[in-house]
Amino acid sequence: MIKAGIIGATGYAGQELVRLLYGHPEVKIIKAISGTHIDNKYSYVYRNFTGFSQDSCLALDYETIADGIDVLFTSLPYGVLMEKLNDDILNNVKVIDLGADYRLMNSMEYKQYYGKDHKSIHLSSRFTYGLCEWNENEIQDAENIANPGCFATAIQLALLPLIKERIISTEVTVDGKCALSGSGRTLTLGTHFVEANESVKPYKITNHPHKIEAQKAIEYFTHEQVKITFVPHIVPMQRGILVTCYTKPAMKIDHDFIRNIYEKYYHYKQFVQILDRGMYVETKWVRNSNMCHINFEVDEQDNSLIVFAAIDNLIKGAAGQAVQNLNIMNGFPQNMAINYVPACI
Repeated sequence: MIKAGIIGATGYAGQELVRLLYGHPEVKIIKAISGTHIDNKYSYVYRNFTGFSQDSCLALDYETIADGIDVLFTSLPYGVLMEKLNDDILNNVKVIDLGADYRLMNSMEYKQYYGKDHKSIHLSSRFTYGLCEWNENEIQDAENIANPGCFATAIQLALLPLIKERIISTEVTVDGKCALSGSGRTLTLGTHFVEANESVKPYKITNHPHKIEAQKAIEYFTHEQVKITFVPHIVPMQRGILVTCYTKPAMKIDHDFIRNIYEKYYHYKQFVQILDRGMYVETKWVRNSNMCHINFEVDEQDNSLIVFAAIDNLIKGAAGQAVQNLNIMNGFPQNMAINYVPACI
């Protein structure tokens, strides 16, 4: 059994990670760590665990964090892990980071998009970018994983085949919609029910960090430099992400041609499904799952291509992809513990 620890176990992504790992036949959770619920039973914080778990939340001690575990999942707000992570910890435990601190950025970019000086940017070289469907070979040999961001995951899965095959221009406009859980469990004015309900609003229009993450990752996988205009929006639902990508093909295209491109890359990828023609993606059909649904529309009159992708921000955009990464690293079937049909209502 792989012995696991989780920092940030009582956040939204953290509790999904606990839930998924609880059903993993090859993993035992040894440490569920929370800075706000120390010594409380996990089933007190999340009562859906009543009757399943009697474990209590532990305090965070970086000096002993690696003791007794094989893998450490970290699910923390940006700028927290970078303050404490060091080579000693990485030398003693594998880390799968669901946060943003080691995702491809250099120190200047991190300061620009997160507004903080990165305290341990040198450790980024010890992390492998964990977009499972595109980096499987490197993940198999990885010691540590930088789990991709939720918006960045959806954008890349939608666009990578088209850019890899040089089907579309490298200038793309992306409209993004994200549920309120994407802002985390800590309440803010912008995520307060009265403020968010019955309203849709854009945010971080020019400086969303998932834009540069997606651009740099696409360049990593395709060797093509892309320019993404990205406008994210908060929508009043609990979970889910939908991205709509407006692209201009570099050649004359039709529906079958584009579908064949997607099939080439995703035919054997369980968690990325290309829907039948005329079936538009919806967040409800991927909710509570590790699935990504993709579809597209070709406007043959002006030879334009619009691509849609939907994921659950807490699972494929966070905890589920982290489990998928763990499975790849350890030679397990990729779908272990995340192979289930999502509930639709």
